[in-house]
Amino acid sequence: MIKVNTEIPSSIVENLEDYLYEIAPSPWVLIINYLNGSGSLTGYFDCQDEAQCAITEIREFSLTTLRFDFLEIQDRDWKDAYKEHFHPWKYKNFHLIPSWMKEDYPVPTDHLSLFLDPGMAFGTGNHETTRMCLELLIDGLGSTEDNVSLLDLGCGSGLLSLAASLLGYGPQIVGLDNDGDAVRISKENAEINQLADKVSFMVGDLYKLNEDIGQFDYIVANIQADVLKSNVKNIFRLSHSQSTIILSGILAYEIEDVIEAFNKHAPKKFLEPSVKEMGEWASVKFSRLG
Repeated sequence: MIKVNTEIPSSIVENLEDYLYEIAPSPWVLIINYLNGSGSLTGYFDCQDEAQCAITEIREFSLTTLRFDFLEIQDRDWKDAYKEHFHPWKYKNFHLIPSWMKEDYPVPTDHLSLFLDPGMAFGTGNHETTRMCLELLIDGLGSTEDNVSLLDLGCGSGLLSLAASLLGYGPQIVGLDNDGDAVRISKENAEINQLADKVSFMVGDLYKLNEDIGQFDYIVANIQADVLKSNVKNIFRLSHSQSTIILSGILAYEIEDVIEAFNKHAPKKFLEPSVKEMGEWASVKFSRLG
C-alpha cells in the first residue's frame, strides 16, 4: 500500500474540503489546522499508479503544483492500526469494549456492554465527540418513556445506534450514513452484539434524503458543524414538536453559531439548549417545547 502526503496552503483549504466532500468516500484525509487555516492531505492507495492518478486530479482541481511525499507501508498494518487506538471505555454502568477483547474484559452482571469493531469507519467511542453523544444518551434515560424512536445521522461504526438499543431506546432505531462501507461495518457490529433485528442501517445522504423515513423522538447527529448548519431544515423535517436533538462533531468555538442556526429556523422555540464540552469539542442537546 502507498501512503502519500502533502501540506496544503490556507488559500485552498476550504475549496479542497468542499471538493473532497463531493467525492466522498475517498482515500483522502484532510486535516485542518484551525489556528492558521493551513492543512495537510494524506491518501492511501493500493499502488503507485492509483496514487498518481488521484494526485493528478487534486492538482488539476487546486491549480497548484503540490509536492507529495510517498511512503510504502504494509497493507495489513494499516488495516489493523486503528486497534492500537481503541481501548475499553466505561461511563456509569455502560461499557464499550473492542470486540477482540470480548473474552478478556470482565463486565459486572448488572452492567451493559457493547462490543465493537470500527474497522475503517469513524466511531470508536474514544473520540470526544462520540463520547459526549453517548453520555447524553445515557444521562437521558431517566426522562424517556417506552417506545422512543431514534435516528443516528452519520452512524459510522453504528456505535450510537447500537448503544441506544442496549440502553432501552426503540423499538425503532435507524442509523444513516452516506458511506456504504460504514453501513456494512455497522451491520457487522449489530451481528456481533445480536442486535441485527433491533436496529436498521441504511445508506443515505442527508443533503439528498428523498426517502420518507418518518419523524423521530431522538435525533443524534455527530457530524461537523458546517454540515449541521447546512442541514438545519432537513433535520427538523425528521423531528416533531417534542423531539430531542443531540448535535456533536462541533469545535467549541463553533457551538454558538450552530445553536443560533438551529434556533433561527426552529418551527417552535427550543428550551434553553444544554451544552457539553470535552477538550476542544462541544455538543448541544436541544429539548423542544410543544
